[in-house]
Amino acid sequence: MWLGKVIRSFRYALEGLRYTLVTQRNMRVHFLSALGVLLLSLYLPLTKAEALLLFVTIILVLVAELFNTAVESVVDMVTEEFHPLAKVAKDVAAGAVLLCAGLAVVVGVSVFWPYLDKLFSAYFKGSHYPLNIGLAAIIAFDFFLTLMIKGWMHRLDRARWEPSITTSLAFCIATSLVLIIGQLLVTILVYLMALLLTGTRYRMHDRAEPVILGALLGIVVAVIGVQML
Repeated sequence: MWLGKVIRSFRYALEGLRYTLVTQRNMRVHFLSALGVLLLSLYLPLTKAEALLLFVTIILVLVAELFNTAVESVVDMVTEEFHPLAKVAKDVAAGAVLLCAGLAVVVGVSVFWPYLDKLFSAYFKGSHYPLNIGLAAIIAFDFFLTLMIKGWMHRLDRARWEPSITTSLAFCIATSLVLIIGQLLVTILVYLMALLLTGTRYRMHDRAEPVILGALLGIVVAVIGVQML
């Protein structure tokens, strides 16, 4: 009897994972990113601690997305009409996912960069900061600065001028890589990816100001940050 309950519990849990993976685009993106990270980790001589840190971070992001889906489902079940508190619940759950994803980026840069450091050692020769720590600091600073400006504009009731956090991070990372590597092909590829993401954000919000401000803010933070390393 108890064995049947345990099996049903596993089946229900797997059904929840399957539902989230099938219906939520962000979960599919997280899964593909996790697979890419795990495949890359197989070819690098990671330590046990580094491998465990990557695994825990991946699970944290997936769990946050599961909770986000659960919150959205409960809110939609309670009310089908727009309600400010329903929006708050969904936004807070999405914010938790965003923080976990940002942590995953910082952890990924910190873990993988020492193994790829030879590609950029010439540029940062004589730097006072390790490259992985420096890039993680630039990305984290850009995130919190954009979030602060976004909150400030919201308090001033100027939602139209709130910079897009996603766009800001995308252009901050792209610009940092361009400044470090300095190759034409890399420049084209990273900015093409950033522009594709920018186009997606523009279609979602149908406003150009947040996307443009986010891109400009990310570029400025990257340029100043890389010069300070």
